[in-house]
Amino acid sequence: MSTRNINVVVVGVSVAGLKVAKTIAALSKQGFPNLSVTAIDKNEYFYHAIAAPRATVDLEFGKKLFFPLADILQEFELNPAEPKHRFIQTTLTSINNAQKTIKLSNGQTVAFDYLVLATGAKNKSPAHYEGATVTEAHRNMEETFESIKKAKDILIIGGGAVGIEIAGEIAAAYKDKKITLVHSAERLLPLNFKHGISNGAVDKLQRLGVEVVLNEKIKMPEDVLFNCRVRPLTLTGTSGREYASDLQILATGTTVHTEYMESLEGELGEHLRNDWGGIKVRKTLQANSKSLPNIFVPGDCNALPAGYKFAYLVGAMSTVVATNIIAMINAGFDEDSTKKPTLVEYTGGPMNIMFVPIGPNLGVAQIMGIAFGKSFMGNVLAGFKSKDYFYAKIAAEVTDAVK
Repeated sequence: MSTRNINVVVVGVSVAGLKVAKTIAALSKQGFPNLSVTAIDKNEYFYHAIAAPRATVDLEFGKKLFFPLADILQEFELNPAEPKHRFIQTTLTSINNAQKTIKLSNGQTVAFDYLVLATGAKNKSPAHYEGATVTEAHRNMEETFESIKKAKDILIIGGGAVGIEIAGEIAAAYKDKKITLVHSAERLLPLNFKHGISNGAVDKLQRLGVEVVLNEKIKMPEDVLFNCRVRPLTLTGTSGREYASDLQILATGTTVHTEYMESLEGELGEHLRNDWGGIKVRKTLQANSKSLPNIFVPGDCNALPAGYKFAYLVGAMSTVVATNIIAMINAGFDEDSTKKPTLVEYTGGPMNIMFVPIGPNLGVAQIMGIAFGKSFMGNVLAGFKSKDYFYAKIAAEVTDAVK
């Protein structure tokens, strides 16, 4: 047992941060009674974004995807009357390495011995819903649902997994809608996947009546807000074709917001991020600076390529980060930084497993390099995801203690 005070701060409580926060908090009952975990997120909830495509056509299901975070660490308290762990709803604005503190937008300053930056990446609606509270997010989801229900001609821009899944769900639920999916590459889905899964996705979307247009990039006007609301709009592709629609859905990737790193970069005189804002990391998922051995970056906000950061790989990143922080705590690194515990490395590579539902009954998959595209087996394998988009699994992980 160690009675020293240890402060672990986790910023961003989604897929990556949630697992790390709970795993570290469990140490409170495993010989570190004065360890505290502070979890910070701009929203009062964790949103299971993987299931967003189904929420476009099933509002009741969609509203279940928001999990309140206020009591997420309560189960690990030794004495609930004197809690060591806490959740703060706010955003991170800056990091001071010399003082080992962070500054929050609510004015608070929080000290850390170990800092986890898991602020993730942001999608556009309907893959993401604005709203700091569950009530606000539900209202946004309701408006999106009604807009999709009302629309007659829908343009979906982007043919990755999310765009395909949204197209499939809407086409399966509403047979009378005209749906066009436009993708800038020569085939759907990431290019590290086989042609068979891409061709199968096109085939099964077409079975549902979706028009799929490849090798076409939509010219995006800078003065137009794309918020998944009904409004007539004509956009032009690089081929010159005009696409008239009354609802437009952007599924063209994510954006990271790591502006909080600017002060730290200024303090150290180092470029800690790449061109698109991703935080550079070592194989141990520590920030890529000799000055920052106690700062870890799992998930979408790190600079690893997108193919390394699908949901189940992000879970593996969280395991690496939690394992390494525990090793450092056990070694006493927070007391004596000359101690060098053995750390594990993240060995995940570009994902070679993918399940893409196309509505509730169709889908494509790839497992260990074998593509299941046009075949019936693609439907069967994608069905493992389309059943509930892993909602039940996530709900258990959010609400149950780490084993």
